[in-house]
Amino acid sequence: MIGLPPEDDTTLDLDGEVQEPQQSPANEPEGTEEEERPFVYQDAEQWLHGYALPRYLRKLGPSGRAWAPNWYEYPEVYSLVSALWETWEQMRWDGPQQILVFYRDYFYPLFDRMTALDGPFHAYDKVMHPELPEMFPVQKAPSEYFRSAV
Repeated sequence: MIGLPPEDDTTLDLDGEVQEPQQSPANEPEGTEEEERPFVYQDAEQWLHGYALPRYLRKLGPSGRAWAPNWYEYPEVYSLVSALWETWEQMRWDGPQQILVFYRDYFYPLFDRMTALDGPFHAYDKVMHPELPEMFPVQKAPSEYFRSAV
């Protein structure tokens, strides 16, 4: 749960970790330099493994969702995951309300559509697992497959 930010010169990120503010150079007036907004994740694959899939736990199979470990080879999924990653990286700077907007307007509708039984993975050869998986299985994409934020 996201708490109220501390009342000193620190800021609270969306995972609740306290960070020190970045200092602006002494010779530039406050507010004239463009604020640097570094990405949390280096690429879409890191974001999918580290953020999205751990927060989207669903049952796989005929009564649940469809998924393929080689998701990055599906052009539709590659495009959607890349767009979701970059959208999340931008919206997280605008506060907790924007994260709710991200989930409501982007994350849930697109992930639900992507993993629907008639979605991009509809022809993937599924192996039935009755238990709810911790996370969809994935394979490591080839190096430099994704554009890097760094």
